[in-house]
Amino acid sequence: ASKDTAENIIRDGSHFDEFGNLRPNIRYQAGEFEYIYQTDELGRLTNWDAEELHLTERTKRLPHDSKSPGKLSGDQAGHMAGDRFGGSPGKDNVVSQLRKVNLSDYKKLENQWAKALEEGKDVSVSVKLNYVGDSLRPDSFEVFYKIDGKPTFKNIPNN
Repeated sequence: ASKDTAENIIRDGSHFDEFGNLRPNIRYQAGEFEYIYQTDELGRLTNWDAEELHLTERTKRLPHDSKSPGKLSGDQAGHMAGDRFGGSPGKDNVVSQLRKVNLSDYKKLENQWAKALEEGKDVSVSVKLNYVGDSLRPDSFEVFYKIDGKPTFKNIPNN
């Protein structure tokens, strides 16, 4: 996320339209911390960036919106920024994920990030969500993260 476009980031909750859907072609902040998201021309979540990932101080999990866009049978509503990182429980942070992606592939990364944060390390995360055609369901997640400056890339298929 570049600093020069910081003034174009929506921070007042107006990233949703009157029907509760994400607005197209915007950048917005959501959740407890400075996590920045981006949508495409169809209002789909395409990027999530956390220059500094944090653990929430909340002890209770927030109830989340289980009606994620494009959800297929067997899918789960998966957080991009997990609840334990102060991620929003709404459609501005929740997408349709295969059960295996939500509970295993992506969760393993979240566990690494949480462990690093608990050890006092710096963690940054950037996720690009890829779609096929005009589908509302992500086809894959390109996850780029750094723990104390050491970069790692992981591609997670969602099909």
